[in-house]
Amino acid sequence: MEAMQVEFEQKLHDLCTNTSSDFSAYANVDQENHTIRWEYAYGFTNNRFKNMVIRPGKGLSGSVVRFGITMVLDIDTPNRQKTRLQYPIMLAENLVSAVAVPVHVNGKVAGVLLIGSRSEVKYTTEQIELLKKTTSEFAEIKK
Repeated sequence: MEAMQVEFEQKLHDLCTNTSSDFSAYANVDQENHTIRWEYAYGFTNNRFKNMVIRPGKGLSGSVVRFGITMVLDIDTPNRQKTRLQYPIMLAENLVSAVAVPVHVNGKVAGVLLIGSRSEVKYTTEQIELLKKTTSEFAEIKK
């Protein structure tokens, strides 16, 4: 197994453990083709995430890439049940709550880091800050 893959998967495992999440994943942005692909995941129930190709602005990861902002979909989100149906990763992994954060490399969004839960939860500020802190570690690996 490639060293970078092992490191990514360990960090995703740690994220799930430290945020009490069921699922965590990293999506890479292909700047040439303008697509986003989920490359690494922990806590997955199937491999459908690997086949997803998302355009910027579409889905949860696409919105994070397009706008460069953190997106939270949890118990405090209005219409969350309807909204989650628009996000393929949430449907594929049966996630009810999620937080997605952009990973910046050289001033561009190079990826998306996501944590998710299969039950309704309220993500705390501490959990979101830990996720954001972890994005800088992913950015260092990607450089």
